[in-house]
Amino acid sequence: MKKLYLNKQSVAFIFLILFATALLFGGGYSESAKRGLMLFSASVLPCLFPYAFISASLSLLGVTGKISLKATPFTKKVFNTGGVTAYALFISLVAGYPLGAKTVSDLKNKGLLADTESVRASAFCSTSSPAFLLSTVGGICFNSATFGLLLFLSHLLSCFVVGIIFSFYKRKDKPSDAFPPLKRVDNLFYESVFSAINSALFVGGVITLFSVIVDLLFALKILYLPTKLFGVILGDTLASESLAVGMLECTLGITKLATGGITPLSLPIAGFLCGFGGFCIIAQSVTFLKNAKIKTAPFIIAKLLHGGLSFVFCLLFNLFLL
Repeated sequence: MKKLYLNKQSVAFIFLILFATALLFGGGYSESAKRGLMLFSASVLPCLFPYAFISASLSLLGVTGKISLKATPFTKKVFNTGGVTAYALFISLVAGYPLGAKTVSDLKNKGLLADTESVRASAFCSTSSPAFLLSTVGGICFNSATFGLLLFLSHLLSCFVVGIIFSFYKRKDKPSDAFPPLKRVDNLFYESVFSAINSALFVGGVITLFSVIVDLLFALKILYLPTKLFGVILGDTLASESLAVGMLECTLGITKLATGGITPLSLPIAGFLCGFGGFCIIAQSVTFLKNAKIKTAPFIIAKLLHGGLSFVFCLLFNLFLL
């Protein structure tokens, strides 16, 4: 029996059908695209661009090598990876999605990560930024510093647990000891800004695209079944709709969830969505990982695990601290 799978042509055909439907019956969903652009410019770009610039500058200045040298004993013992993954984790924790995956991809392409090691690194070097968790979600969406802090702590704990779990992935494959060489940069400012702009524009394009897709799937009743299923499990209409939307685009789902204020389900669902990232974030990250030929199936499993662990930690925080 032949294996069934979606190749590039099939995916392209599905998207063409979806957008042909949007043009015929939805007036092109220009309002959806506008909402996606506004969401990106107001909530994502301010958090993303400065850190994308800093990330590119640090990499070009050779900071990667210095961090790698210091962190090697820790990363080898805890994550079964070389010291360069500490730099990728640092960028991910500071800059957020999808720059962690992009950094892992860059390190692999430079020959600083082996195949197995790059899979381990991709599992835990993919996080949301503190600025997004504390300021955007906690401060702006839910108007609660405590909410943002607990969300950040659960996200961080889950990240490290995922990293430890994935240290057993092909355990016998040892991490490399490669260190990035120092190099002379002719135009640091130009190269850093150019890299940051490219990363930011790519993310903005994907968020806008998924904003249209979410509305289109609702209009075609395709999200009806998962929403009903989540509703049966959660017993809350707004929470189930927010989860269905957030599984596609994290920020849209959290924004929707916040309209109901802080409820017993708000923190756990926000934790899951920020940990999983949504298919929008996964699509961005997988694009970078594929450029370095890093396996994406383990990465997606890691994101589901990250989301599940964050949900559990947030549930515990909810019970004892909120």
